[in-house]
Amino acid sequence: MAGSNVTVCVRLRPFLGRETGPAVAQVNGNTVRIRVEVDQLYGDPEVDERQFVYDLCLSESTSQLELYQQVGTPILQNILSGFNGTLFAYGQTGSGKSFSIMGPEEDPGIIPRLTEELMALVGNDTREEPTSEMRVTLSFLEIYNEEIKDLLDPRPRQKRLYVHQHPKLGVYVPHLTEAAATSVAECARLLDFGHKIRATAQTNMNSTSSRSHSVLTLRVTQVFPNGVMRNSSVNLCDLAGSERVKKTGASGQRKREGSAINQSLSVLGQVISKLAAGADKKKGGFVPFRQSKLTHLLHDALSGNSVTTMLANVSPAFSEADESLSTLRFAESVKKIKTKPQITEMAPEEPALLLESFKSEIAVLQEVLKKDSTCLPAQHQSQLQHAIEASEQLMKSFAKQSGGGAWAMAVEQTKVLEAVQQQLLEEMSLPVHEVGRLAGVVSGTPYLLNISDDPALSGCLLYFLREEPAISSVGHLGPNSISPNNIVLQGLGIPARLCELRFKREPMSVRICKVCGEASNGRVIVNGEALARDFSKELKHGDRLVFGWAFCFRLVISSGEAAAPMQTVKEQDMFETVDKEVLQYSMTSSMSDLGMLRAAARWQKELDSVGATSEEMEEFMSAVGKVFAEVEEANEICSEVKDAVPGMLKVDLDVGVCRPFVQPAAATARRLPTVVVQVWKRNEGADHQLLAAWPFADFQRRLLSLRDAHREVVKKERTERWAWRLSKEEWWAGEAPLEKEEDEEESDNDASPATDATAMIQVESP
Repeated sequence: MAGSNVTVCVRLRPFLGRETGPAVAQVNGNTVRIRVEVDQLYGDPEVDERQFVYDLCLSESTSQLELYQQVGTPILQNILSGFNGTLFAYGQTGSGKSFSIMGPEEDPGIIPRLTEELMALVGNDTREEPTSEMRVTLSFLEIYNEEIKDLLDPRPRQKRLYVHQHPKLGVYVPHLTEAAATSVAECARLLDFGHKIRATAQTNMNSTSSRSHSVLTLRVTQVFPNGVMRNSSVNLCDLAGSERVKKTGASGQRKREGSAINQSLSVLGQVISKLAAGADKKKGGFVPFRQSKLTHLLHDALSGNSVTTMLANVSPAFSEADESLSTLRFAESVKKIKTKPQITEMAPEEPALLLESFKSEIAVLQEVLKKDSTCLPAQHQSQLQHAIEASEQLMKSFAKQSGGGAWAMAVEQTKVLEAVQQQLLEEMSLPVHEVGRLAGVVSGTPYLLNISDDPALSGCLLYFLREEPAISSVGHLGPNSISPNNIVLQGLGIPARLCELRFKREPMSVRICKVCGEASNGRVIVNGEALARDFSKELKHGDRLVFGWAFCFRLVISSGEAAAPMQTVKEQDMFETVDKEVLQYSMTSSMSDLGMLRAAARWQKELDSVGATSEEMEEFMSAVGKVFAEVEEANEICSEVKDAVPGMLKVDLDVGVCRPFVQPAAATARRLPTVVVQVWKRNEGADHQLLAAWPFADFQRRLLSLRDAHREVVKKERTERWAWRLSKEEWWAGEAPLEKEEDEEESDNDASPATDATAMIQVESP
C-alpha cells in the first residue's frame, strides 16, 4: 500500500432504558444523519439536520458478531498479511466504546473474538500458505493522568514507564511486560487479569475509566517454511470519554485546566486537526505527537507504518446530541488522514544482522557516555542513559520475536509471571480460578460482585465471604498491616476498617455491620439507605452495597431457592439503578426533610415564574440531584485531604440557583434558572465568605482536580503542588491557573476577574 486513508466506522448504539423520545441520529447505508438544536439570538432554538458519510456505518440493530466481521476480520487479515494495524474506539462515556471493543462474557466484542481467532492459528495454520511457526506476544497498558501503568505486572517500579521511538522499528514502551501467549486460554487469562487490575485501580461509582485509555498490543511473528520471517503488530485502543474535554464551557485559565485534566484527548484533537490539514507534509509543519503519552504511542497509527481503523460510537438520545455531533465531526477529520503501511518481512539472515546492529548501537552510546561523562551536562548524560536502556529493551523484545532460545525463555518468564499474578490476586482477596465468572459458584459460598458504569469492567471483581467464625472485613488496610482486611479497597470514604460481613451457612444468612467511627467519614449504603454505626443488617440475594464513594457491589447467594437467574440479577442491578439510589440518598442526607421541601418549593416558584413546563421541572430536579451527590463527594474529599495538605483553605460547598440577568423580549422565549455550586470560606467566629459560584461545568472540572488531589495525597505524591493550589482563594474562586509555574507566563493573556463567568452570576442559596 503506497498510502492508505484511515478507515472510519460509526456505530450507533440503541436507546438505554432511561432514555426516551425520538432518535436524533439515524443510519442509512454509509450515511449518518443527526438533528441538533441551534440556539437563536431571539426565540426558540431551531432544529438543524446534518449529514456525514463514512466508510462504514452500523445501525443500532448491528450485533457484536456483525461488528467483528466488518471491522475485526479485516484487521486480522492485515496482521496476517504483515501490516501493522491499529483500532481505536472514540466517543463519549456511555456511547458503547467498551462494549464494542471488549463486550460482556456472553456477547464478546472485537478484542476477545480477534485474539481467539488469531490464537487458533498458532500450531494449527490451515491457510493456503501456512506458517511453520507463529509466535504471539501480548502487552496491556493504561494511560491515566499522563502516567503509563503496566496492567500485566502492576507491581511498584523504581522508574516510570515512558514512550520511545526507534527510527527503524517505530514506537514502543521500554520495560513494559510482553507476555508470550501460546494458546487461546493463555491469551484469555492475560486479558482477564489486566481487566481486573484496571477495575481495582479505578473508582467504580465516580469512575476514572472515562478519563483513562487502555491499549492492548499484540505482536505477531510468522515464520514460513522457506525461512522468511514476517513481523506485524496491532494496537487495540479503548480511549477515554470524549466529553471530558468538550464540556468545559470556559476560556483562558479554565480552558487550560480542563485540557490538563485529560491532556491526551486534547492533544489528540490537535494532532488530528494538523494531520487533516496536511501539516506533516508542509515545510516547517509541526504535529505535536510528543505532547502526550497517547499521541506519542499512536504516532505510527496516525502517520506512519499502520493500517488504522477508527470506531466512532454515538448515542441516538436527544440529551447527547451535542456530544454525538462532536464525535461525528471528529471522525470526519480522521477520515482525511493518510498512513503509509508497509509489509515487514525479513530474509532468514536479517534478524541476526539486525541484532548485531543493535549491539553496535548500544556499544557506541556506552562509549560516548563513558568517554564524555565528565564534560557532558547532567541532562545530556541522562538522555544518553535513557537511549541505552531503550535500545537494550528493544533488542530483547526483537530477540524474543526472532525465536530460538530467547522465545523459549520468554515462555518460561510468562509462567513465572502467572505465579506472580496469582499472588497479586490472592493479596487482593480475589479467587484465582473462579474470578470474573458471573455464574456458578459450586461451593454455594456467597460473594460480592462489582457493578461498574463501564460494561467491560462490570463483573470483574469477585470477593467470596468467609464463613463464621471467620469475618469478612472491608477497609484500606492490606495484608502487611497489623489488622488486615480480606477485602482491601482504597478510595474516598474507606477508612482502615469500614464494615464487617458475617456469613452463616446453616441456616443461610449474611449480615453486615458498619464498625468505623463517625469521625472517619466512612460510608456504607445498602439499597439506597445509609448504614448506621454498630447496626447489623440482614442481607439478601441481589442486595446492592456501596462502600465509600467509589465501590459498588451486589451480593450473590447461589444456594437453593435464593439464587435467582444471573440474567435477572444483572437486569435488576444495572449501574443506573444504583446511581439513582445514591443520588436520592445524597439529596435527603445533605438537607433535612423540611429543608428539602422548602428548597424544592423555592425552586418550583422560580421555574413557575418563567413558565417552565413539567418536563423542564423534572429535568431541573434531576440536575439538582446530580449536583447534590457530587457536592457531597467534594466536601468529603476536602475533609479527608485537609489533614495531609498544610495550609489548605477551610471551605464548604453548597448548591445554589443562578437567575439570568435579562429575559428574552420574545413572549415564546425564556431562560430557565441554572444550578450552580457555591464555595464558602469558613471564618472563625465570623460569617462565612462567598468565594465563588461555579457553573456546573466549572464545578465538574474542579471536582476532577479534587479527586486527583485525593488520589495523590493518599499515595503521598506531589502534596506540595496541591498545598499551593488549595491554600489559595484564587484557585477556589476560579481565578488561578492550574499550575503554579503558569502564573507569570499566562498573566498577560488572562481575562480580568470582572469578566469571569463565575464573578458575574447572581446566586440564591436554597
